[in-house]
Amino acid sequence: MNNRVEVFRGLFNYKYFTYKLRDSEHVPGVWKNTFLLILLSGLVFGINAYFGIGSEYLSKKLTSISREEYEMQKLLFMAGQTILGIVFGAIMIFLPALFFWTLSDVDLKKLLTVQFFVLPTFLFEKIIGIPLALSLGLTQVSSPFALGTIAQYITGNDFIIYFLASISIFKVWAIFIEYKYLKMLTGKNPKIVLLMVIGINLIIWLFAALVSFIQFDKIL
Repeated sequence: MNNRVEVFRGLFNYKYFTYKLRDSEHVPGVWKNTFLLILLSGLVFGINAYFGIGSEYLSKKLTSISREEYEMQKLLFMAGQTILGIVFGAIMIFLPALFFWTLSDVDLKKLLTVQFFVLPTFLFEKIIGIPLALSLGLTQVSSPFALGTIAQYITGNDFIIYFLASISIFKVWAIFIEYKYLKMLTGKNPKIVLLMVIGINLIIWLFAALVSFIQFDKIL
């Protein structure tokens, strides 16, 4: 089984892979794909950090610290972002899969496989953000693919802005993928499936907004 090809086929051809996944008794390569995708997530976050995206707080110190100290802090930032990407990848694969598993009788490996098609959409959004940040200086909050920009016009509440900035067309795409696969795999009422999918994603968006709102770099 070519795992990379299967991931991309499942991402764009969900009808084909839904039947294949539902009818298969054994799903090969689950743990290998999990490991590789989590590593890929760390790599994407590390590349973002390499280009200095999200390190605005560090740039402000450029004139107040030595060049050596700046380079050291930049290196630590990249390492921290890479670890964050690994944690992010693990959470985005395991948390929704375990949540859906507790609410259905679908095999956990099949639910983990569904998340293999979801995580790449988030990483794709992260990659697209690189040229936007470098050429236009757009941060995640100001991404044209999310609701953060609109939120900045209608409210001054930072938490609401971060929350709406977490909702992008890529997140909607991920919800669509999860919904399509779960509806077929679980056989549950489509409204129940949609409620399950939106529920877990809403929790993740709220948590992401809370983390951004706290701004740990200022605390540290």
